[in-house]
Amino acid sequence: MDALEIMFGKRSIADKIAESKEGYKEEITEDAKDKHVADSLIKRSDKKEKVPDKTGLENTSVKKTTINKTDRDKDKADKGKDAVMASGVSTMQIKSVEKIKDKLSKRYIAFDTETTGFSAYNDRIIELGAVIFEDGKAVKSFGSLVNAGKRVPASATRVNNITNDMLADSPKEDVVYPEFVEFLGDAITGDTIICAHNASFDMRFLSATFERLGIDANIKFVDTLALCKKYVTGTCDHKQPTMAQYFNISQQDAHRAQSDALVCGGIMAELLKLM
Repeated sequence: MDALEIMFGKRSIADKIAESKEGYKEEITEDAKDKHVADSLIKRSDKKEKVPDKTGLENTSVKKTTINKTDRDKDKADKGKDAVMASGVSTMQIKSVEKIKDKLSKRYIAFDTETTGFSAYNDRIIELGAVIFEDGKAVKSFGSLVNAGKRVPASATRVNNITNDMLADSPKEDVVYPEFVEFLGDAITGDTIICAHNASFDMRFLSATFERLGIDANIKFVDTLALCKKYVTGTCDHKQPTMAQYFNISQQDAHRAQSDALVCGGIMAELLKLM
């Protein structure tokens, strides 16, 4: 990917999104706003998004369903450092991963998002990706673009290559998320553990979205970035591409959610061997 541009001596929003996704910034301030995002909505459509499955795994389809929304506070601040709490939504990071090694060795779900920016309450998820791993092998995947009713700034497109034209005909949130919740299965109640690289970023967005849509969840997750810092030495950094290269994991489409989730899951499998 081309180097992100630096303008007028200040890093662009694209730099900040990339850093938050790959571990330069582990703590993201929620009051930081993307001044490039317009308030107008992208055009709406009920057409089904065709998501090519580049992984070769069984890929779930996205079909039309409806979420019963509830009125909730959309602007709650993230109060916890290690857990993101909301009305009906809880995401908790497990730090003592060694204690659940046997559980993770049997099953976990790797997860990734692409977003319009880095504020979980002002920006939106525009792509979801998740892959189920069993016995260290990828067995099933989920991937979908999401028309979340918010324009994508050019700075975000430079990171993930997702454009407003791509989202115009993509399924909306009330279509995608019921299918995603079904895919997560018992991970929605914390039985199956989720992993993500710099997981606090993705979990903030997922928690905020579930809260806004009225979806209850009690998710437990581990952070592969934190685990890489603990178990991997001698590398220039612990960004996901660096770790993928370190563990000899190939990646077809960096900064796309399903591809990144697959790589994250592979990294998790390798980390379990080091514990």
